[in-house]
Amino acid sequence: MKWFYYVIAVGLSLCAFYFTFKNVPFLDIWSYSMSIDYTWVILSMGINYASFLIRAYRWNIIVNQIYPLKFSTAYHLTSIAFMMNSLLPGRMGELARPLILNQQKDIPVTAGLTTIVSERLFDITILCLLYLGVILLIDFDPNYKMNIGTYTLSIKLLTSLAVHIFIGGLILLLCMLSFNINAVRSFIIKCLMKIPQLFSFTGVRIQNFIERRCIQSIINLIHHVTEGFSILKRPWVIFQCFIHSLTLWILIAVSNYVMTFGCKNMDINIFEMCAVLVIICFFISLPSVPGSWGLWEAGGIFALTIFGIGRQEAIGFTIVNHASQLLPVIVAGLISVMITGISIRSSRKYPANKLSKEE
Repeated sequence: MKWFYYVIAVGLSLCAFYFTFKNVPFLDIWSYSMSIDYTWVILSMGINYASFLIRAYRWNIIVNQIYPLKFSTAYHLTSIAFMMNSLLPGRMGELARPLILNQQKDIPVTAGLTTIVSERLFDITILCLLYLGVILLIDFDPNYKMNIGTYTLSIKLLTSLAVHIFIGGLILLLCMLSFNINAVRSFIIKCLMKIPQLFSFTGVRIQNFIERRCIQSIINLIHHVTEGFSILKRPWVIFQCFIHSLTLWILIAVSNYVMTFGCKNMDINIFEMCAVLVIICFFISLPSVPGSWGLWEAGGIFALTIFGIGRQEAIGFTIVNHASQLLPVIVAGLISVMITGISIRSSRKYPANKLSKEE
């Protein structure tokens, strides 16, 4: 079904590109881009890279709850993963870290995946809190709308999306908590162990096969998930990850805000830029081509025009901002590939002992 995802992703991105840049005077956009003071853009990229270091350190903290890992290793894997997300379809970078951890450190893939889920839960929490904050602090026009093709984007729609994302994160958190409650986990395992008895009519051999190959595999999966979510048993670690998550997202907002100093007609404050950041994140959560090109621009233009920024300025700023966000990630990822020798083409093609020597 991967091809189906790719078709949807490419279709959404192409539609976003078309309706975003329909009737756009590209010569004017190019002229605006050339008028930007790129000293501020470079400074913005530096601040954004600092947030990336915090992101890698946060993941290092989470992984260390199940396996000791150096920050340098966590940084390289995070760089490679985000570079893959920028260059390859299907957000393949999300699977890169668990797969490499499995083959290099013998950490179960499921346990590795749960560390990524934990990361995303912190991100969802901060984004929802930021959106709630800007809604309370900023006077939005509740009737503001923007038509993109057959879709009508509005403040009401974004608020609804934020609520649904928050509810989804809450459900995910409850599932994580349930796996870490011994009584609940034991009850689930006991129920699973009784399943082979339902096939008593098939004979002992079939029952043993079901228990050994199916039920035991599910039980092992439950243990691996529990291991990956062990962070929930450590309040201090949760607090650390929360503070790091808040810091990295504030730094991203600040990096975007700093870039406005070098752009003409970008009269926007830091709180409004936080809103712009959150709205863009909502857009790029949809399936898209590598790097979220198209959806990022649509979200950025919609958000900036809410605060009275002209369409030409919004387009020019968003394109340059998007490129400046991706470039450091791609460069950092390529450098990490060269340092570690990990192949992004196949998780089976990297040196078996490369990362393990670091430990």
